[in-house]
Amino acid sequence: MQVRRLLFASLLFAGCCWLPSAWAPTSGRAFAQEENKKATKAKTDDTETAITELKKALKATEKELDATKKAIDDLKTSTADTKAAATKIATLEKELAAATKTSAGLKADLTKLTADVNAVKAVSGDGKATAEKLVAIEKGADESKKAAESLKKEAEDLKKATEKGFADAGTAATTGKERGDTAWMLVSSAFVLLMVPGLALFYGGMVRRKNVLATMMHSMAALAVVGVFWVTIGYALAFGPSVFKISALGATDGGLIGWSWDLVLLKGIDATAKLPGYDIPVYLHVMFQGMFAIITPALISGAIAERIRFWPFCLFMLLWVTFVYCPLAHMVWAWDWFDKTLPAAKQGANAIGLLGKMGALDFAGGTVVHIAAGMAGLACCLVIGKRAGYPKQIAHPNSMVLTLLGAGLLWVGWFGFNGGSSVRGDTLAVSAFAATQAAAAAAGLAWMLVEWIHKGKPTALGLASGIVAGLVAVTPASGYVYMWGAALIGVAAAVICYIAVALKNVLGYDDSLDAFGVHGVGGFVGAVLTGLCCSQLVQSGSADGLLAYPVHRARYEALTKDEGKLIKDAIAAKEAAEKAAKDKEAALEPELKPLTDAKDAAEKAFNEATPGKREAQAEAFTKAKENWQKKNDELTAVQYEAGVKADEVTKLEAEKTALQPIIDKQDLDGKSAVSQLIIQTKAAVVSAVFAFVLSVVLVIATQAITLGNFKTSERSEAEGLDRTEHGEVGFDFSGATESVTVASTEPRAASAPRGNGRFEVQVTGVDAKELMEVWSRLCQPTDGAPDKDFIAVYPHVTTVRGTTFRCRDGSPEAIAKRLASLFTRHSKKTVTAAKV
Repeated sequence: MQVRRLLFASLLFAGCCWLPSAWAPTSGRAFAQEENKKATKAKTDDTETAITELKKALKATEKELDATKKAIDDLKTSTADTKAAATKIATLEKELAAATKTSAGLKADLTKLTADVNAVKAVSGDGKATAEKLVAIEKGADESKKAAESLKKEAEDLKKATEKGFADAGTAATTGKERGDTAWMLVSSAFVLLMVPGLALFYGGMVRRKNVLATMMHSMAALAVVGVFWVTIGYALAFGPSVFKISALGATDGGLIGWSWDLVLLKGIDATAKLPGYDIPVYLHVMFQGMFAIITPALISGAIAERIRFWPFCLFMLLWVTFVYCPLAHMVWAWDWFDKTLPAAKQGANAIGLLGKMGALDFAGGTVVHIAAGMAGLACCLVIGKRAGYPKQIAHPNSMVLTLLGAGLLWVGWFGFNGGSSVRGDTLAVSAFAATQAAAAAAGLAWMLVEWIHKGKPTALGLASGIVAGLVAVTPASGYVYMWGAALIGVAAAVICYIAVALKNVLGYDDSLDAFGVHGVGGFVGAVLTGLCCSQLVQSGSADGLLAYPVHRARYEALTKDEGKLIKDAIAAKEAAEKAAKDKEAALEPELKPLTDAKDAAEKAFNEATPGKREAQAEAFTKAKENWQKKNDELTAVQYEAGVKADEVTKLEAEKTALQPIIDKQDLDGKSAVSQLIIQTKAAVVSAVFAFVLSVVLVIATQAITLGNFKTSERSEAEGLDRTEHGEVGFDFSGATESVTVASTEPRAASAPRGNGRFEVQVTGVDAKELMEVWSRLCQPTDGAPDKDFIAVYPHVTTVRGTTFRCRDGSPEAIAKRLASLFTRHSKKTVTAAKV
């Protein structure tokens, strides 16, 4: 019994010892599994949080990418014509594409990550596998988060680059406009400079051969004399702030002359400074306006050609530009560009000259250049007097080739003269360019026709004069009129200038090369007719002339009548046409679709057919295409009609928008149809009187300063100004290759007498020297009637050698008798003559 109890106790002890060791692993595994479940839940929560943050970051990144795309689209729209901006846009688009691609990849990773987490949530069983899966997911989530942060940074950098590109593109567009305007004004300045040698050729061809060089020098010397004066003080006088003002002609405090020490040699103006209100440097404006100042006094020389000395004319040019041209330029063209009392943003907004404030329109110099030069030419030729022998002895032009060439160069240069006066390379420059061409062509044609009717033949001189007359007349109007108005002005100028030139002999003034008849009269006609043909629709700075005023008002009344019924009807017609187009499209769609499919199938069959065996497919394709085209044309017709109606509405609304402020301003200012015509007439009269009176004073002053040497002597005039003023000749047809010597006044012998019936007459009773003095004096022009005996023998004399006259044709006895009488009377000796 005791043994049994002992054995039971031993077994119980062994069991108690084994049970803890057997239970412990099972309990540990259960605990570990419980702990793993807790850890897995925590990691799952952290992963879901990371995924949520990743979604938020991705959404913000997508918004930034959308904003960047929109900025790039705006950049494209605003800088479509800028090459630099286009390059920048292309680079940004590449970067945006790469970022978008990365964003798409990140979206895919996020989708996959979310699916994995959801899968883990559904997984049950092995805790270890679940933990490992979650670790992998967490790692992927971290990598995705880093990728999202990197993408966000790239998007921010891309946005900054886009903004910088947008700013750079705007700067590039502004720079491009400035460079374009500057380039056009440089070319225009060069064109106006080209007019000076053009004028020299134009004038040089119309004078006698002995005065060609001297006449051309009057124009070319202006480049140097006035060129230096202009950059020294001329620009300051013309465009500086007004220093002398008056209130007259409806203008208050209108400037007569300007001045600014900063503009003297441009010492106070930086080379990069822009002209306020424009995109060109001040230096360029100085150069452009300087070309006008140079050519204007050169125009005056045409009125007094062949009878003035060179150095007094240079003095007269300086005086005239100072006291006539610069004040007129200030009165018409000066604005408050250099008024330091105004804020920089407001400079260049208002005219400060008397005629400019009055409202006178002079786009490129009708009053400042042509009326002034023409009236000065008239004053000069009246004070200085006529050429010897005028008008009985006609001075024939030496070369119409030079004159026509000069007229052509003037025509080319005038495109810069008028087109450049826009001061921008814009549509206004194009309008002035076109008006210039129309007026010159119309005037040249009109002058030829008038001359043809009047004289029976059109001449090269007439054509050249007509072209220049048209160019002169359109100068003040070129930026304010349409081409039809320019052509009208050209025709009127040609007819009126032709009459003025024809009357100069009747009126008795010696306008040598018609400077007054073409430039003075043509400029006056153009200035006045500007008030007839100008239109504010050409440019906002214009006004409505006599022809445009009633037309614009009538049109505006038609557009606003009955509460805008005309526009409302047009809108209704447009809507009806658009509805008809939509209905037609819906009706034809069931028919068009199978026809389109058949055409596409036939085209595909044709393209896939074996070359050389496509006849059947080609025929089928052609037929299918014709069927489709026929049906499609029905739809196109109604769509086109809808487009036409829409364009009509747009045009009418644009007309109303353009006309309304014009009419309102006219009503506010109290303008009538003739207001601008009256203003233009006043400005033309003021310019003409101002230039004429001051020019008379300056001519007299020049005569006094030069001790009466402004006009050359009769002897020098007879010999020719080329030799007497410059010691040269314009055309040397002799064999000399060295410098030209002063020629004798003795008539040169012909190398070989022309014609038949040659004979010689010997004069006795007077020595050779005395005979030659008398004969040379008789050959010179005179104000009185020529000697009758001289007129009778002169056509027959070919050579004079000593006291022997070689003659041809005529009666030897009669010529001998005339010579004896001639020399007896003039030498006060008994002279005889006989044939030998």
